Amino acid sequence: MMRALRALPVLLLLAACSAAPVSFRAPARLIAQADDLADQGQAQEASHVYERVLREYPADPAAASALYGLGRLQASPASPLRSYRAAHATFSRLLTEYPQSRWEREARAWRAVLADLLAREDESARLRAQIERLRRTDLDLERRH
Repeated sequence: MMRALRALPVLLLLAACSAAPVSFRAPARLIAQADDLADQGQAQEASHVYERVLREYPADPAAASALYGLGRLQASPASPLRSYRAAHATFSRLLTEYPQSRWEREARAWRAVLADLLAREDESARLRAQIERLRRTDLDLERRH
């Protein structure tokens, strides 16, 4: 009995060393890889790595970082993945699924800016459509006279 108790701490240490680092370090390494790809202008490749983290490690804190990185790619005007609506949805998802993450403040700021931008884009589209209708009406009136 005493021998088993002495072996218990060693067994616990071995179990912790063999399992925890792999599950913890792998997502962090993937996030670093995706961040590097994004910095190098390889947005598509970076997004695939971020999405892999989200798919394979949803309960890991790195998943919040993956959403943040993905949202930034979607919000970047220079990115081929630029979609302000998708970025807004990604930052909203980050706030919903990981409300206590280290990215909470930044995600709220991004979401607010994107909501304002989207509202302005919608208003601009509405005004362009209204101008086009008025232009057609004006042309119709000129033809009648």
